[in-house]
Amino acid sequence: MTTVPQTGGAPLPLAQVMVIGAVCLGVAGFFSGTETGVMSVSRARVRRMLRAGHAGRSGRLLEKMLDSVEDTILSCLIGTNLFNVVFSALVTMAVTVRLGPEREWLAVVMVSVLVILFSEILPKVMYREFPERLMLASAMPLATAKFLLWPVRKLLGLYSAAWRGVLGAGHQDGGFDRRSLAALLLSYTVPGGHEERFTRLVDRFLKLAGRNLTDMAKPLDELVTVTPRTTVGACLEMAARSGFSRLPVFGSGPEGPLGYVLVRDLLFLPPEDHAHPVPRPLWRDILLVDARMSPYELFEELRTQQDQLAMVTDPDGHARGMITLEDLIETVVGSINDEFDPVNETKEAS
Repeated sequence: MTTVPQTGGAPLPLAQVMVIGAVCLGVAGFFSGTETGVMSVSRARVRRMLRAGHAGRSGRLLEKMLDSVEDTILSCLIGTNLFNVVFSALVTMAVTVRLGPEREWLAVVMVSVLVILFSEILPKVMYREFPERLMLASAMPLATAKFLLWPVRKLLGLYSAAWRGVLGAGHQDGGFDRRSLAALLLSYTVPGGHEERFTRLVDRFLKLAGRNLTDMAKPLDELVTVTPRTTVGACLEMAARSGFSRLPVFGSGPEGPLGYVLVRDLLFLPPEDHAHPVPRPLWRDILLVDARMSPYELFEELRTQQDQLAMVTDPDGHARGMITLEDLIETVVGSINDEFDPVNETKEAS
């Protein structure tokens, strides 16, 4: 049997090296995927699942890890790099022993392809597409890994603190807040015109930090909504009458929003389908966000999810209102005219 020499001991069979390498690659992919999952998971959905009893201990562990998201991501980064390095060393050792040192380039190619595909791309895509489901399944092993990696995380924290001391970063106030920016703006003479408008926009942008999403969201009783039994024709009529192109779907129970219907998806359905309810595959998932999230975080969440609207929920997961990307932008730049606004109306920046 072909063997790979093991430093300071008996030769290690090639089959065992391959098994260990596969395990290392799988664990590295797990850490890489959970890193993406932590950033993609919806806290509001996790809380709703906990309240409904569908998450259990895994949900509680996940919620706890999301409360210390930086620490969790650090653990994922440590695990990914650690097992990628071990995998690379094993593959290099196996290739060079069997084919000779002149075949090191082959080990580089193999490691690059396998790591990029199975340790980076595939896990990240899967956790990005199914964040809640996969993160709940991964909560227990990830919490165990965080516990085992605690000494490494502590050591990295001390190392980072030492460098801050050397570079003097520990004496900085650590931020460029609203007062600092206001002082910077006031240090220049503003003659008027566009410069004054710019300062007003900057002030509105900075005031976003103190805004509550519940206050910015449109209340549920003001939304134009549909039910699972609303027909395609009725949806099109409601959209034409209200000017809204996204209609939230609510059921008759307390489960909250079931998704939303994008009117654009209904326009090309055949006329005979207009008398039937909107097909379930045309329902789109609606983003649920915690009301305690800042407007900046919501903007980043919408950008990451590539979505235009979100349903704001309280800490218990109950829907409180809907907010759109346009609402956030109008808070800073004022009202925006769109194709549904009357031509003779001029919106002033409020």
